[in-house]
Amino acid sequence: FAIQGGCIGFPFIYCSSIKGSIKTALYHRNKDLIYLLGPEQGDAEKYSSPIAVMTSLLISFPVRSLKGIYTNVTCPLLLRRFARYLSMASILNGKYDEIAKKIEKIASIPGKFPATEGFSDRHVIEGLEKAVLCEEVYVAKDLIDERNEVNELRDLIGLDSSESLISLRDDDAKGLMDRSLIRITRIRIDRDRKTVEGGGLWTEEAVPAGAVFATVFLGYSKEYLKWDKLSKLKEYLGDREPWDVVLDNVRYLIIGGDETIGRGIVELKEV
Repeated sequence: FAIQGGCIGFPFIYCSSIKGSIKTALYHRNKDLIYLLGPEQGDAEKYSSPIAVMTSLLISFPVRSLKGIYTNVTCPLLLRRFARYLSMASILNGKYDEIAKKIEKIASIPGKFPATEGFSDRHVIEGLEKAVLCEEVYVAKDLIDERNEVNELRDLIGLDSSESLISLRDDDAKGLMDRSLIRITRIRIDRDRKTVEGGGLWTEEAVPAGAVFATVFLGYSKEYLKWDKLSKLKEYLGDREPWDVVLDNVRYLIIGGDETIGRGIVELKEV
């Protein structure tokens, strides 16, 4: 899907884009539930949504590997931002605080590259004794630190157990992200005149399939909801909180404007 580059070079997804996509998904499942995300344009009743959605931050992304086809890459900067989100979510569930501490530990390992178990066998080239990523980043075998904690991180963020994951230096990860972006040049044609229409060429950037982002859903408990449309939602809420009801009804989102050509499909998974 199309992304925003952000001020530090890693892509992110605006919270408003996520919220709008969730609303669209709910509209096709149960129109009443869209009011949990705020009023529609033209609604006479104005109120604040009980659900707050944070900007979605990158955690890991796939890159080419000279041996083993590909691996997933993260770095201390991305891990620490993820840990801060988990600490924020611990307000709702204390388990996230413990998870955040484990991720901070991985991000703080000095002089080594924490990786999933079996990473060297899968990616290190015999004779060279290095893994080569995107033809430009060389990872020495003796600096690869295979750890069960990274296996747990891989499982936590929804990667398949057959995939590998490694945490590299921030600068290397940023360079690999830039190399992994898919840049698509597009043009609008006037079919009748067979000429270029409008502003001519433009370029879109898309993250590679398999990139993992994290966001946080926060909000008010349903006991604080006073607006009139709550009466329509009581049967759906039951004993559950608004954010739980939304996530129970939405599994896939389509973000961006390229859904008809198969881009922008995002799967939601709860950590």
